[in-house]
This record gives sequence, structure tokens and C-alpha cells, in this order.
Amino acid sequence: MFTLVPSAGAITVGQSIVTTSVSEQSCTVPKPAAVFKPTQRQAFLWFVARQVRSGDRLRVEWIDPAGVVSTVAEYGELPSIAELCFTTQLPIAGFAPASQPGQWSVRVISDGKQLFSREFQIAGDTDAGGPVVNSVTWSGVKAQAIDFTVEGKGFQPNPLVYIAQYTRSGGWTYLASLQPRTATPNQLVVHYPGLPANEYLVIVQNPDQRMSRPMPFVIATNGYKLPMPAGEPWVLTQGPYGTFSHWGNALHAYDIAPRGSRCLVAMKGGIAYTHDLGMKQDHHRRTFGNYITIDHGDGEYSHYAHLAAGQFIIENGQRVEQGQALAIAGNSGYTLGEGGGYHVHVSVTRALPISSSSIPFRFEDLPDAARGGMGRTIVSSNASPYCDCRERHAGAVAARSTPGKQFSGELSVAQWWSDLVTVPKGSKTFDVTVSWTGSNSDLDLHLVSPSGRHYGWYGDTTGFSGTRTNPQEFRVPKPEAGIWRVSVQAVRGGPGPIEFGVATSGQKTALHGAAQAFVPASR
Repeated sequence: MFTLVPSAGAITVGQSIVTTSVSEQSCTVPKPAAVFKPTQRQAFLWFVARQVRSGDRLRVEWIDPAGVVSTVAEYGELPSIAELCFTTQLPIAGFAPASQPGQWSVRVISDGKQLFSREFQIAGDTDAGGPVVNSVTWSGVKAQAIDFTVEGKGFQPNPLVYIAQYTRSGGWTYLASLQPRTATPNQLVVHYPGLPANEYLVIVQNPDQRMSRPMPFVIATNGYKLPMPAGEPWVLTQGPYGTFSHWGNALHAYDIAPRGSRCLVAMKGGIAYTHDLGMKQDHHRRTFGNYITIDHGDGEYSHYAHLAAGQFIIENGQRVEQGQALAIAGNSGYTLGEGGGYHVHVSVTRALPISSSSIPFRFEDLPDAARGGMGRTIVSSNASPYCDCRERHAGAVAARSTPGKQFSGELSVAQWWSDLVTVPKGSKTFDVTVSWTGSNSDLDLHLVSPSGRHYGWYGDTTGFSGTRTNPQEFRVPKPEAGIWRVSVQAVRGGPGPIEFGVATSGQKTALHGAAQAFVPASR
């Protein structure tokens, strides 16, 4: 069903489509869909508004089969523009809509008048009477053993519990099939080796072959605090799974808007990369505007987007501590939604580019953050002597050595060491070697190119010596010019620290000089 109510001088709609997927980079017209399974991640509404005037407002309402408004997206402070593309989502799997089958609708209202509405179906379960999973909780330490507690009903004796993961195509892939340690009709406890921070699914299969609907759950990484100075109130305008834009690679991101001061601070310490591109608000290109990325040295990167141009407090390559002032929050880049005003978009990834897939992370000073929550006032405890954006604290700038630089240090098991090396244009190869003491010790060498490409024994193995024995070597042909991150992780050894040396550009002589062993925060 489609209803359009145009009026002179008001917003009109050119196209509107309910769909299963949309482009994260552009306003590409998607394929329409009419029926959604309860296991699908979300439904999207895509539409193009025309004759938008400055000050116009749009409200998107998703209506459940009982006629109740389930989810709302408010677009305010719209620009004066001839044509503007909108995309908003209704999360399904793991959320209330998955258990509300029937006829749904979505409508768009502008300045009190309904512009249009569209209808679609959420299908019911095809295997009624099977097991039902209501919640999944986990306990343990990431990268170690984890116990999962599955609450629900209809669990028969000797069921199987499947751990699965969503794929980019919207389906899932199975990771493990587990027998519960304990089982009752309403609770299962299973044990599984640690999983990295990410979103997963639990599916229960009874001996009669009936299976539950997949129930998503997340394992979050720790060590982060809110990105504003301690004691300052800000507003959470969009959380993970947010209606405006938090899907795909931005699924686990947060948008936070200031109420007063717009000073932004580091969620966690590390080496900062600044990208002040001089950008202003841009409603045509879906960019992050001006942004900062912090390399935490443990394989994780935090990102801070939509910053004000010319208002960066730190230098590129500078080491910053948790709570240190970084920049002023702005609205650069594509900031349609979330009120359209000043805010910061923050995310954590396992790769250097800001557009990389986000992973779940937890704010230590916001322990009860809800999926998709918005409009809530939050206050940080992220304190530092350098949290004032009115003062510049240059601090130490990370070493940017040229090939041929030698490093040495020592690591205990599970610790990381990192430093930066500049590779000049036109270099034929980039050679890196790590050697260490102790026949019962093992270290792993990792390289990250300026564009975020990961070289390692489980990453891109181009130039790898083919062995993880001592010494371990990479010779990358025709390397990308720019600043590379060289990291070493201690994976086996002890009980004391492991002494190591790193040489670049093929130098394999005895190593001297001190290098700091970077110890990641507790995770």
C-alpha cells in the first residue's frame, strides 16, 4: 500500500521502498521486499524527499500489527535542498518485532502531515512448539573459557546448542555444536573457549530435531570510557543497532551529543592519527567528516568522527592518555539524523580504517548502555589532567623511524609492543625481523600498512618467511609508502619476561636501545 499526500510548498516523496539491504556509501535504489523472516537482521525504509526547506522536520514511525508505534526516527534541522535521500531501519532478529508477526506498516510524517505509508509482513515461526530462547548471558574472560547461560522454555533432555555468527549477506555461519554442562527445561549452561568481541547467535536444537529461532548476543571488549570530560552531561542520541545509521559496519557505534562544552577526550590511551580534512556538513556524500583514530597497540582502534575543522587539540602521531583532550565535536560530513547538530560518532574496530567493521565495546562508566537507546543524558567519569580543550598538551609524539631502525625490549606472555616506522616512496622492499631469547618462548610479528592492511601469520602472508620460529621475518615487496605499525605479541614463554629485538630493512645484527613494551588494558 502506498499513500502520498503532497501539498504546495511542502516536502514531497519521489520514491519509497521497504527492503532487506541498503548501500552504506551511496543512495543506490534498493530492491523492494514484502515479507521478512523473524531471523532477519532488520527491515529498511529507503526514500527520497524533495523540496526540503530549511527548518522542515521528518518523523518515521514503524507500526506493529496492533497499531502501536514500535520505533521512531526523528529528523530535524534539515537543510534547504532540492532532493535528499533517507534510510532508516527496524531491527528484527533479537528484538521485539521478531515475536510480533503479522502486517506491519511504516509511515513518514512532515510538519504534522503524513507524506506516505508502506506495508510489509513479518512472518511467524514455521515450527511452532519447538524450543524458545529468551536470553543469552555469558561470563568469563575474552580469549579464555566462557560459560553461556541460555534462558528459555521447551528444552528437552540432551539438546544441542549451536554458536553461530551473522555474515555480511544477512545469513549466518555455524562455529560450534555444544552439549550443555547442565540442562533444565528452562535453562542451559554450555562451556566454550573464548570468542573475540563480536555479535553471535545461539540456536537450540532438541532431540526431536526442532530448533529455536536464533537469538543474537554480543561479547564486548573492555577498557573504554565515555569520550567527554568527567562530570559533563551529554546526550546519547544513537546507540548500537540505531535507527538512523547504525547497521552494517557501524552496527556497534555510538552517537553522543554535547549539552554545553563540546570538548572530546580519548576513550582509551594510544597513538592518535588526526584527519582534519577541513570538511563541513555534507548531505550528499556519506563520509565521517573530520576524524581522529587512536591505535591502542593491542589490535584495537577507536574512532571519533564528525569533528569541527581547525579545532584539533593534538598532533598527528602523538601518544595520548585516556581522558586527554582531542578536539571539538562538530557536524562535519554526513550527519543527517541524530538531530542533525553537533555530536561525535565513536566506534571500535580491529583495523586502522575508520570504515572498518565495528566490534562491540563497553564503556566502563556506562555499564547499562542499551541497544539502540537514545535521548538519554549520560555523564562520564573519564578524568585526566589534560582534559581541557582550551589548552594544548603536545606530549610525546610517537617515534617515526625510517627503515634500518632497531628496537629492543622485553615482553611477558599476552603483552604487546608497538612502534611506528616510515617507509619512503619507491622502496623496493620493507624488511622486518624479530628475534628473541629462550627456546621455550614464542613471539608473533604483525605489520599494519598505512591503509590498514594487516600482515601476519593469520593475516596477509605476503613476504612472510613461512615459519613462526625464531627469528620471524617479513619481506614485503613494493610496500605502501607512509607510516607502518610494527607490533610484537608474546604468545608463549616465561615465567620471566622474554627479551626481543626488532630490525627493519633487513638488518639482523645485535640489537640495542630501549623500546617500551606496550601492555594492553585488562580485557
